Amino acid sequence: MRTAMLGWMVFALVLLGLGIGRASDRDETIVTVAVSSADHEVEEGYFALGDSATVMAKPGSDLHRFLTRQRGRKVKIVLTEADSRELSRLSR
Repeated sequence: MRTAMLGWMVFALVLLGLGIGRASDRDETIVTVAVSSADHEVEEGYFALGDSATVMAKPGSDLHRFLTRQRGRKVKIVLTEADSRELSRLSR
C-alpha cells in the first residue's frame, strides 16, 4: 500500500515538475513551492503546491502528516530519475 501511494506521489510530483520546473542536464529538477490547504481540504487530503499543482495524500499517511505540518511554508521538491526499475504491488 505504501509503495503504491509513493508511486502516485512521484507521478504527481513529476507532473508538477513538468508544469513549473525545468530539467537540468542531469535529468533532475528542483522546485520550491508554498504548501497550502483549507481545513476541509486537509481532512480530504488535498494540498496545493504553489499556483500550478495539487497533490492528494491519503489521510493518515506519512505524506499527509508531512504536508499538514508544512501548510503555510515553502518546501523544496527534488525530482530525479530512479536508479532501478521496481514492480508495483497492490495490497488489499
